[in-house]
Order: sequence, then C-alpha cells, then structure tokens
Amino acid sequence: MQPQAGPVPAPSAPGHDDPEGESPWAMQLVARVERAAPPTRTAVCEAAATAVVRLLADDRALPGGEWFPQVARWLDGAIRKHCRRARGVAWDRVQALPGVTAEVGGACVRALVPTSTDEIPREVAKLQLSGRELDDPDPRTVVDPEPAGPVVVSISPDPVLPLGKAAAAAGHAAQLAAMGMLAERLAVWAAADFPVTVEHPDRARWARLRPVAPVEVVDAGLTAVPAGTCTAIARWA
Repeated sequence: MQPQAGPVPAPSAPGHDDPEGESPWAMQLVARVERAAPPTRTAVCEAAATAVVRLLADDRALPGGEWFPQVARWLDGAIRKHCRRARGVAWDRVQALPGVTAEVGGACVRALVPTSTDEIPREVAKLQLSGRELDDPDPRTVVDPEPAGPVVVSISPDPVLPLGKAAAAAGHAAQLAAMGMLAERLAVWAAADFPVTVEHPDRARWARLRPVAPVEVVDAGLTAVPAGTCTAIARWA
C-alpha cells in the first residue's frame, strides 16, 4: 500500500504520562534475524525507522482508519517502542499481525500497531528482546542531508546502544522528523516511501551535530541507558 502524503499523527500532549490505572502502551518492532546471512546493524536501524513512519502514514492509522484508535491511545501516553528478533516460522507468524514491514539493505523489520503492554500478542511476547550484536562491516560515519533525500538519523556514539535500543531510537527519531517537518517536505519524503539513512558519528561530530539538529530523542531511562540520555538525532534538508 502506498503511504499517504498527509500529516503523520502527532502526540496530543508530548511527554504525557499514561493514564492512572492503565498499563503503558508500546509499538513492537520485530527484526528478522536469521542464523544464516543475518542483516547488518545499520540496515536493521534503517528498516525500523522506515517501518515506523510508513505505519503512521498508512491510511489505516489516520483518523477514520481501523488502526487509529490504537495509534491515538499510544500517542496520548509515553511513546514506547520495543524491538524484538524473529526468524523462520516465528517471523512468518508476525507477518499475519496488523502492521507494516519495511525491507532495507537486506534487513526486514515489521512495525506492529501499538497495543497495551498487557495485550502484546503471544507470537510477539515470546520473541527475544536482546541477543548477539550484529556486524556492521562499513558503518557510515559522516552523512549530510540532501534536498528531497532521505532523513538522516545519527545514533549516539556514547553510550554504545545495543541493537534493539538503537533500532527503537532510530524509529523514534524518524517519527519525530515526520511530525516536525513542513508538509511540503513530508510529501516529498512520503512519495519516496520514507527512506532513512543512519550514520554513526564519532564523539566530536556528535557534539557538533546535536545542538543544531531539529530532532533529538531523549531516553526515559526505562531500560538500557540513564534517563535524559540523547540516543539519536534526525536531520533533513
């Protein structure tokens, strides 16, 4: 399905807490990691970022669509993403769940329609949240945005993020980019099917880029990194 070029839904109250007495909601990302020929770390991050924005721009996630109530509830609370791994039959089962799959550079990631963390489908809940790190034989260290080109997401060099955390951060940075860019630029990005390029800057470059980036992802400190850590930034021309 071709994504629509209209606005990606934005949180009604950014940083809003989950309603009292309700379990938090989360978007589950599932990366396909087969034993033979696994994808690279960068490709998984790029596929995760693209899948997130494609889902949010899908007609079914917009007002009047069948996914909209779930997406709206998720956006009204603390916006969480969890990245899991699947292979073989487990990956095939995930494809039957509501969501959008992106394939980038040999990596496949499916973004699933958000649910309460008490109601994660069994096929997903049993998947690994962590595992061995993937190789990245030639990571990009310097990427500058080009007019009408992909959104560039930079992953924090310090601390080094585990794969699942990096993929979720890339997805969140791309989501915030879609919410924050002008409609004309969003339409161009949508027409290209929401490509994302991930770079891994060194500390010096990160220190230069972060103060001027229009989007930064600040972690809530619920998992692998301290609260307040900037895990990713996003830029576009």
